[in-house]
Amino acid sequence: MKKIISFLLILAMVLAIVGCSSSETEPTVCSATEGTYSSAPASSGVASHPGKAAGSGKTESSSPVGSSPVESSASGSGSGTTVEVDRPTADTSTTSIEAETPASAEINFDEFAPAATEESAADYDGSVMFDMKESKGLAREGGADIAIAGDGSYAGSDGSAGIGEYGDYGDYGDFDYGDWDDDSEIWITDPVEPIIIDDPYEPPYQISSGLLTAGEWNDNKNFWFIRDLLANGQNYNYSDFFKKWGLSPFTRIVVKCTAAGEPAEGARVTVTCATNGAIYEGVTDHNGMCYVYYSVIDRDASPTHVSVSYGGDTQVSDITASQLTGEQNVEIAFEKRDQKAKKLDLMFTIDTTGSMSDEIRYLQKELENVIIRVKNDCGNIPVRLSVNFYRDHGDAYVVKPYEFTTDIDSALADLAREYADGGGDYEEAVELALESSIYDHDWDDDSIKLMFMVLDAPPHNTASIRESLHESIMAASKKGIRIIPVASSGVDKDTEFLLRAFAMTTGGTYTFLTDDSGIGGSHLEPTVGDYEVEHLNDMLVRIIEEYIG
Repeated sequence: MKKIISFLLILAMVLAIVGCSSSETEPTVCSATEGTYSSAPASSGVASHPGKAAGSGKTESSSPVGSSPVESSASGSGSGTTVEVDRPTADTSTTSIEAETPASAEINFDEFAPAATEESAADYDGSVMFDMKESKGLAREGGADIAIAGDGSYAGSDGSAGIGEYGDYGDYGDFDYGDWDDDSEIWITDPVEPIIIDDPYEPPYQISSGLLTAGEWNDNKNFWFIRDLLANGQNYNYSDFFKKWGLSPFTRIVVKCTAAGEPAEGARVTVTCATNGAIYEGVTDHNGMCYVYYSVIDRDASPTHVSVSYGGDTQVSDITASQLTGEQNVEIAFEKRDQKAKKLDLMFTIDTTGSMSDEIRYLQKELENVIIRVKNDCGNIPVRLSVNFYRDHGDAYVVKPYEFTTDIDSALADLAREYADGGGDYEEAVELALESSIYDHDWDDDSIKLMFMVLDAPPHNTASIRESLHESIMAASKKGIRIIPVASSGVDKDTEFLLRAFAMTTGGTYTFLTDDSGIGGSHLEPTVGDYEVEHLNDMLVRIIEEYIG
């Protein structure tokens, strides 16, 4: 009996030693060195991406019941240990594949990867690629975190990143949280189906009004600033920015009209010279003011008389030398007010080329909010709305106009339906959009006429296009159409001054998006004085209601 007991004790000791030795065995090592990373989608062969792969570490696998495992390998040499993980494929099913790192895939990753942080990885345009805490796996090497997404994408806090089997930036996966294993340097979580974003321009977060920020600068109210800039500009010869477009808004006459002591809105102003007849025509605004840039096209023009018609009466005044310099207003007073009811023609002409993709969805929401608020705030004033869109030659359309309508909901649907596409080069068909907006629409003769032009690029600068621009802004001035540009990301100095000339010569004001919102590309800081940063929608509502008076 003692022999049997002794045998059993020895057997138990042997088993204990064997079990202890087994528990101390090193787990499988998934090693990688600085080099390349490769992911092999089931449907497209091997996709290789340059970069800094995960450092050597231990691995574990997770294979939920009912799912098919996917084999993956990560190694700087291409011969690392195969690890079994679950990875959703492009069609959300799982297929067994094995990733390799072919020697031909070695590319200089520094040309590809932007900055990343400990919390997130960023792609080439600065947007968040995915949260490193919400990843398929997370490895560490020398203090750098490498997040491996469920689709094979990866990114590191040292700036590395790579595209996975969903291919394009914008087709990112969505990942669940998991827990660190004490014995592992790789964090494995259960996969979830990826979110596939069909529209590459649609941001993966909520878009609403009240997000974009903007500023306003009214050159007509700050003409002294332009004169000082032209005379004392240190960095540029600022007049050249205007002259490139054949425009010279350097001299003006200010006509101020009153009726029974109040501002006379809608008075028609004609400025003539002794040799050329009428050289400028305009309409007074809600303050009874008309800004006459008599030499904007013809620098040699020298006006001699101003004629103003209002309420069936016409007055003519000689122009003095001090009035020619803009130092003194030409003041015209009428005895009776014209009691016409106010009405508003409101137009938005919008650039929808591909370069507008960073802001177009936000702008649509902002403009929708503006239109609804103006309609509600001005319930006793008839409002007609026209939305128009343009791109460039060779695109799906060049100009897509919509007539003025009182069916605001229908016009808002037209606005929401558009998207950014096409373009190609920097310049767009701005001149054709202007022609269509000014000539091809039934503007009410007696309405307050506001045309917001939303754009991020200039027209092509050719002789025929410059002539078209000149004719359009002079026609807008004659009709009393106030052009109010909304300069978006991408506008350069040449475009800024062209748009400011549009506003100056038609009695409009210059507005521009700013970087304060953090939305879209970089916005040019305009060459203006002090201005207040406002929410775009609030600012546009304020401007519209100011013009209504």
